[in-house]
Amino acid sequence: MIWSVDDRLLQFSLSFILYGLFLLWQPLWSKEAQVNRLPVIVSGFVFVVLTYIFPNESLVLFGLILSGLIGSRLLSQTAFRAFDLLALLILTLEMAVGLVPDTFREISLPLLFAEYMQTVILVPVLLFFFAPNPDHQKQGRSQVDLMHGLLASTLLFIVLLGGIVINLLYGVDYIDGLLLTVFIVATLTIGISWFWNPGIGYSGIGVLWNRYAMTIGGPFETWINTLTTLIEEPYLTPNDYLAAACEHLVENQWLNAIEWHFENFKISAGEKSGARLEHNLDDKLTVVFYFKANPGTALEQHTILLSRMAYQFYLAKLNQEKIRAQEHFATIHHTGARLTHDIKNILQSIKTSVEILDLKKESAETQQLLQTNLRQISFRLENTLEKLRAPRLNTQIKLVGCKKWIKRINEQHTADSRLKFHNDIGNDLTLPVDLFDSVVENLINNALKKLSTTRIEVRLLSTESIVVLSVCDNGDAIEPEIEESLFAQPVSSGSGMGIGLYQAAIMAHAFNFELELSQNEKGRVCFNLFQHLSE
Repeated sequence: MIWSVDDRLLQFSLSFILYGLFLLWQPLWSKEAQVNRLPVIVSGFVFVVLTYIFPNESLVLFGLILSGLIGSRLLSQTAFRAFDLLALLILTLEMAVGLVPDTFREISLPLLFAEYMQTVILVPVLLFFFAPNPDHQKQGRSQVDLMHGLLASTLLFIVLLGGIVINLLYGVDYIDGLLLTVFIVATLTIGISWFWNPGIGYSGIGVLWNRYAMTIGGPFETWINTLTTLIEEPYLTPNDYLAAACEHLVENQWLNAIEWHFENFKISAGEKSGARLEHNLDDKLTVVFYFKANPGTALEQHTILLSRMAYQFYLAKLNQEKIRAQEHFATIHHTGARLTHDIKNILQSIKTSVEILDLKKESAETQQLLQTNLRQISFRLENTLEKLRAPRLNTQIKLVGCKKWIKRINEQHTADSRLKFHNDIGNDLTLPVDLFDSVVENLINNALKKLSTTRIEVRLLSTESIVVLSVCDNGDAIEPEIEESLFAQPVSSGSGMGIGLYQAAIMAHAFNFELELSQNEKGRVCFNLFQHLSE
């Protein structure tokens, strides 16, 4: 109640103390933030002079500012809502009953009413001591909502101004005019809130406001569209992408140039003139902006946000390049591993031929066995050399009928008594030669590498609805840990089943076939390559 003090110097001193307490409480700046001193000193000096010359008017202005700051927190800080409402009530009563009548001498209040109101105002002050105290450690620093603060200050100013105008112009009692103004303002507020969201089947003012506020085509939306469009260009390197994005960014009317300082190089766009702003995106990257005029805080933060978005897209472009390189090296690795696998099979066939020659038996059976092995070596070597050649642009898929394929495979392995070939071909359709040759050679070689294998059955079934190539052996079962990774990744085992089956599974999917381990038990291990023709 500084306004009730008659001594001018004492009133000024108390007002000065009040402003100091306000600075201790103010929610505008955090303690860690750096404040520009010159504007604060100038505004503080003007306010102190205004307080000394017009003490009551300055208190009214301070009360409106304080009511706006308190009113801006009502919707965001629910834990402090009771405190804020009490503080707003005390401010309103003090300004309406104390400050305004004391400032305007033409306004007079009944003596008993003024005396009793001073006692009544003490009631909400005492309520502060009984209100629950929330845990301050769990509450973040209050954020000021500008629109809600302006709305609270404006409503309070309209109520006070309405009471003053009605009393001075129409001669109505000040209290009656104040109550009439409160009624009018409350009625208008309820009406506007209803029109904002009627909720009776049609849209209100809120939808129209959203249409106006959420416009498309501003700098932010244009920048996002530019970034997403450029990142889809495969020929742009990450540096070219960032340079092209900066060229679009400097087209904005507030920006002259932008320069990226990486550890070993720079990327820049535009003319380096005007106000300079430097921002560190990380420890090894600094971006420098050149504005056409001194930007405000909002424009600085907006431009920094745009640059951070460009940097994130730049990192995404770098990751694309890394993933592409990894895929390239993985392809080289798989191709090399596959060729190594083929060369190992060729070497195994050569060793078998050498063993036949060491027998020193020139029988017809020995000659036939040697001829079969040499034919296999020639066929496998030809396939391996074909894979090493440069790819042709007019590559065609080699197809062969089921009967011709099973006959050729049978002739290639007639020398090995452990192999038995069966077929049930009701529909002599054409098969992809590369796929079926790769799968059957891998499965036969893997079965032969198992010491426990004494019999291998190769069966080809072809009907109107399905085609199935089955390779079964009577050797040991595949270990569970190998079975889990089979066809999903290259596996390492002492009996094969490494890169060969992994690449065979990839090739099978390319031809819309499925490769699976249908049985896995000791004495019966079966692999199936199949395709449902109806699908």
